[in-house]
Amino acid sequence: MTDDPLEAAALIAVDWGTSRCRALLLGKDGAILAEADSADGIAALGGNGHEEAFDRLVAGWPNRPAIMAGMVGSRQGWREAAYVEVPTSLGALSAGLLRFETTRHRPMAIVPGLVLHSAERDGDVIRGEETQLVGLMEKEPDFEGLAILPGTHSKWAAIRGGSILSFQTFMTGELFELLSKKSFLRHSVSESADDLSASPDFELAVRRSVEADLPFLAAVFSVRVRQLLNGVSGDDNLAYLSGLVIGGEIAAARRIGLRRTGEAVRIIGSRSLARAYKKAFNILGEEAETLDGTDLVRAGLVVIARANGLL
Repeated sequence: MTDDPLEAAALIAVDWGTSRCRALLLGKDGAILAEADSADGIAALGGNGHEEAFDRLVAGWPNRPAIMAGMVGSRQGWREAAYVEVPTSLGALSAGLLRFETTRHRPMAIVPGLVLHSAERDGDVIRGEETQLVGLMEKEPDFEGLAILPGTHSKWAAIRGGSILSFQTFMTGELFELLSKKSFLRHSVSESADDLSASPDFELAVRRSVEADLPFLAAVFSVRVRQLLNGVSGDDNLAYLSGLVIGGEIAAARRIGLRRTGEAVRIIGSRSLARAYKKAFNILGEEAETLDGTDLVRAGLVVIARANGLL
């Protein structure tokens, strides 16, 4: 017998993205026993040293199997995990798990991404967010509707009948960063501001993007015009720009018909981003529920691990 609670661990679950790597030590019931985090994201490693970075991250933990999701399965990652084509079910996604061993013979697995082939829009890919979608489907087995995962590259996924049917990526977060920090609009907005979605200017921009259907490339120039002609402050203009890009995303998603009228919406992500998207839907008279993305990653990894006998 041992008094070390970590010895009850059964699995290491890893969310390994572009900029960060986060690991959870889990018990047989999926409960979190310990956590670790590092800046050894895939971009920082430059295609090398993944095993060493993993060992540093979990130093002091018991030698347990690990399941990983995110950019660790990309071409720049530890091992490339092939995409699974949508529509897909949990069973098909789990069957695509890439398994291997470290030099120290630790069993490892990487969750595959998702791919959509489309002649009309050249297709799309997901790498990492699929695990959160699995977590959502585990927590809400009867869920029918739209899952939105806002971020640098926002993902909208249609889930029905226990399957992921389709999805679309929008470069909303990256575009907001470029426009506010790199373009000439940076002179018309603040570097940062608290709770952008609480500003009346955010609401105005969402309505103009979605209800008035203003052309996006023309609408963003108005950020500059608002400062020049109306003396709008940098804080208010930053909120306005945020409303334009999020509203533009919603308007574009409506046009391609990912969501059926009246279907449920779940927004999965960080608290501040999820709040902004929820506010945008509420402005438009629609309901949306926010969910914690970190919790869904853990839930998704546990489900896939169990389906493959790792837990």
